[in-house]
Amino acid sequence: MVEKLAFIGSGELAESLLKGFLDKKFISADHVWMNNRSNTERLTHLENEFHVHTTHDKKIALQDADIVIFAFRPADTQAAIDEMKAFLRPNQLIISLMVGVPTAFIQSASGIDLPVVRAMPNTSASIGLSATGIAAGAAVSDAQLELAKQLFETVGTVTIVKESEIDVIAGLSGSGPAYLYYLAQAMQEAGVREGIPEESAAQLVLQTLLGASHLLNQSGKSASDLLKAVATPGGTTQAGIDTLNKQSVNDAVIDCVHQAIVRAKEMSAPFSK
Repeated sequence: MVEKLAFIGSGELAESLLKGFLDKKFISADHVWMNNRSNTERLTHLENEFHVHTTHDKKIALQDADIVIFAFRPADTQAAIDEMKAFLRPNQLIISLMVGVPTAFIQSASGIDLPVVRAMPNTSASIGLSATGIAAGAAVSDAQLELAKQLFETVGTVTIVKESEIDVIAGLSGSGPAYLYYLAQAMQEAGVREGIPEESAAQLVLQTLLGASHLLNQSGKSASDLLKAVATPGGTTQAGIDTLNKQSVNDAVIDCVHQAIVRAKEMSAPFSK
């Protein structure tokens, strides 16, 4: 049983996970501590919204914590671990959400044999629909990996991968919701340009994306099969798809994911020297 869970860092992703963990009753609010370095307004919001404990003091947040989630900026890693290492314990499960920071670097910087799991969720965790990839560091036991898996299963699906694959997860599903928001925004703009009121366009696009995602999930058919079924030759849908093909949108999406992965790998370079 997890008696205390501490977040070091309290940005949007941390809040999304917190909401999901609490909604799914993995842990109660009085067993959660949220920490950041100096943003009192942010901590006040989290305390008022979720009734969790908050502190700027990392020692207080870390004390007796069973699970510690690192949710700060990758660039702050060395400074944050320098500040924390006197209070970290080898029996704490560390879960790092930081893109580009290897588990080996965290272990080395801490000076102790910390069990570190890297996790790449996305902000859909706030409604229990994250797609999360997790990878175990060298000191992680099977039981600890299972605990991390159970934690993130409360906010969506979990795929266990090798750490060498975690950058792909970051670019594919970690950033993935933003790609769909981009598409939704473009579709809504198209509706408005064609004369539909903005509110109506937003509602139509929202329900269209919702219905399509549910059908893709529940039909047992591939995206390719569903596309073929709906794009009747000579019809309106095919006219739209032909335009996307002419604009090389398929290639653009593939390159979009690739460039996000490239950036994740670039972010890891300073920590791999």
